[in-house]
Amino acid sequence: MDKKSLLEKLIKNYRQTHKKSEEFFQKAVQYEIRGGSHTLRLFAPFPFYDITSSGSKVTDIDGNTYVDFWQGHFANVLGHNPPVVINALLDYFQKGQGLQTGFPGTLQKELAELILTKLNTDKIRFTTSGTLASMYAVMLSKAYTQRDLVFKIGGGWHGSQPFALKGISIYDMGLNHVESAGLPMGIDSTIIMTKFNDIADLEEKFNKFGEQASCLIVEPFIGAGGLIFGLPEYLSKVRELCDRYGVVLIFDEIISGFRFHAGALHALYDIKPDLTLLGKVIGGGMPLSAVAGKEELMALCSPDAEESRRVKFEGGTFSAHPSSMLAGITFIKYLSEHEDEIYPRIGQLGEKVRKGIEDIFNSCGFNVRCSGNGGSIAKNSSLVGVHFLNQDIDAVYSPEIALNPEESDIEMRVKIFKLAMLEEGFHVIDGYGAISLAHSDEEIQESLDAVERIAKKWQKFR
Repeated sequence: MDKKSLLEKLIKNYRQTHKKSEEFFQKAVQYEIRGGSHTLRLFAPFPFYDITSSGSKVTDIDGNTYVDFWQGHFANVLGHNPPVVINALLDYFQKGQGLQTGFPGTLQKELAELILTKLNTDKIRFTTSGTLASMYAVMLSKAYTQRDLVFKIGGGWHGSQPFALKGISIYDMGLNHVESAGLPMGIDSTIIMTKFNDIADLEEKFNKFGEQASCLIVEPFIGAGGLIFGLPEYLSKVRELCDRYGVVLIFDEIISGFRFHAGALHALYDIKPDLTLLGKVIGGGMPLSAVAGKEELMALCSPDAEESRRVKFEGGTFSAHPSSMLAGITFIKYLSEHEDEIYPRIGQLGEKVRKGIEDIFNSCGFNVRCSGNGGSIAKNSSLVGVHFLNQDIDAVYSPEIALNPEESDIEMRVKIFKLAMLEEGFHVIDGYGAISLAHSDEEIQESLDAVERIAKKWQKFR
């Protein structure tokens, strides 16, 4: 396939329909690195700059309107700016409340109770980003076990924190490289990589390093590594080995928490981690994350903890921000009260899209597989990854497939298909992305119609 010519044509068309965004980008790069503050949003040749977002759609400064499947980094289960949250915040602001105060307030206790009831665990502490939550969780684990090594999954993304910046996306010779400068010397040797959904590799690493490991941090639904669910037998083995070797099990549910039902994904597996990381959905569109888990671990961030094990998980200026607390309470209550309406609907649409995209591309001669299928565990999965495979593989079950350029054509997914879908009026991520309650049946079908037009058009480039 002549990918170079196809990409050049798509970029040319994109520039023609995004002249104001390109002009804005040229100005923005004078002040911000690549014109913004989150690398994933700054796709080539330049991002479009949004001015309004509502429900399923986003409109940019050129007047282009897209049906959006990025949906706030998968956080917006109800769509952009849902009225239920907006109205609660408007009422709060009209009462002269909502900005930072520096006091604990009463709202965080209510949100803490809501979440802990859903997770069936002991304690929670709020912070402002998934990066901070994952860093604090590893620090708690190291302090609790008095061990230094960290088990991490290849392809797992846990934010830009020093204990997890290894084996994320650089596939050269496998997912086993430190991927950032500026880290403490020797950090590489303290992060032990193991493969997602690979029990043999997991057992080998535990046999070799288990007695020295403080924690294993894993996403039960791995996000950046390909939108892939953990196999039940694999996650059960993770729990078993952590128990056997006294290793703290951290489930990073920044993406999966409240995404597939009104609670944590680990409840659907009937596996209880020692610590759970939450973010995205729990903030209702506001900046919020949390670490929740066993009392004996969480207590180490208390001033009353033994000095040699006390963790400086003190909180930041905007931790438990009052507006974030209110948005989180409002959102989680709504998801819980309407759970039987929301999740089956978006799950059915997710399954329709995954099957539809595979059928369309395969009928046109392309070897495409979709990830995001939760099988019998998470029947209501509304997430869709699209993989253009170089090998004849039945399913994408690990980052070693999704991120390996010999197995999967990453340029097709990340660059070419994204621009092609933008040209059709759809904003996608990882090949497609997240379906929200705001997406209509018609929009979902129109997206599949767009995929069919693209697949048929691409046949001439083969």
